[in-house]
Amino acid sequence: MKKALYLLLLASWILFAASCTRSEIDDPTWDDPAGYYILVEGAANPAVLFIDGNVHTSQIVVRVRDSKNRPVAGGTVFFEQLPDSLSHQQVDWGYFDNGAVTIRKVTDGYGEARVTLFGPVRFYSGGMIIHALLEVDGRAYRGSASHVGTVPQDYIAITMYNSAGAR
Repeated sequence: MKKALYLLLLASWILFAASCTRSEIDDPTWDDPAGYYILVEGAANPAVLFIDGNVHTSQIVVRVRDSKNRPVAGGTVFFEQLPDSLSHQQVDWGYFDNGAVTIRKVTDGYGEARVTLFGPVRFYSGGMIIHALLEVDGRAYRGSASHVGTVPQDYIAITMYNSAGAR
């Protein structure tokens, strides 16, 4: 019985010692992020459009950075128009450089993607959102509850004022 106990303890110690060694995987650095490491930040200039029956433009700039604040070049950003930040339903109140309601742009060496929004000529609402998503594996996962919070994205607010004469 003592012999079996000693053999069991010896086998357990050998298995324990062997399982505590690793040589292939390095520990992550202490300041690496736990999740997705890309940040998308956007801005509109101007962020206020007057709806007066004429087309007014706004320049939308999106910056894509990694966790060390370095620009991410060559990433594709998908732009779409939404009525508010809670909706996933696209609207066609204005159009982008390509004449469509959505557009894809590749980030330059500074990690920036720029588009021009041609605003609506008719008043629809007091505001709209330009939703900018970084495509992952060639897809923009807009509206997918399983990806919200993990896909790099930003909501850029545009305020619209109804001027005299606009309907």
